[in-house]
Amino acid sequence: MEKKLKNLKDKILKFLEEEDRIREESIKVLREITRMATSSIKRIHQEDLKNSKRELENCIKKLKEIKKKLKKYPEIYYQGFLHQAEKEVVEAIATYEIIVRKNIPEMNDFDPISYLHGVCESLGEIRRYILDRMRKRKVMDIEDYLNIMDDIYYFILNFQYPDAITRSLRRQIDYARGIIEKTRGEITTYYLFKKKDR
Repeated sequence: MEKKLKNLKDKILKFLEEEDRIREESIKVLREITRMATSSIKRIHQEDLKNSKRELENCIKKLKEIKKKLKKYPEIYYQGFLHQAEKEVVEAIATYEIIVRKNIPEMNDFDPISYLHGVCESLGEIRRYILDRMRKRKVMDIEDYLNIMDDIYYFILNFQYPDAITRSLRRQIDYARGIIEKTRGEITTYYLFKKKDR
């Protein structure tokens, strides 16, 4: 009995030590992915699209690798670290696609809930882009971006399920509505003042 328990203890300890090692390594990689996604968004606003795209491609590659690795460890996979990094990557991709191509990205292999959160959070970056264009008086197509923001908002409204399923998506929907209305108000004010200047 004692020998059997020792063997069992050694097997379980080996498994737990391996899982702990993978967890620590994964957290480090996921932080790096998040930093790269944030940097990619910054480059979009700086109009450095070539390097933004390169960073996005690296993010996607690293994310695919870590997701594949973590599939064996559901306790880590569903702990929240992966979702945080994945939604940041989706936010960066959505920001790039909307600003550069006026297009909403495909979901591809992204987790559906991370995808919804990331697309929703990209609205803050689109708002920033619109305000920057207004400030620089490059306003020819800002209404197109406002329309895309509206389209995303009405798309997200389709998924109002309990927070336990959607990871508190309703909070993101409220955030989206608020920034869209603020942006609409600022565009309206801009055009009103522009008319007065004539």
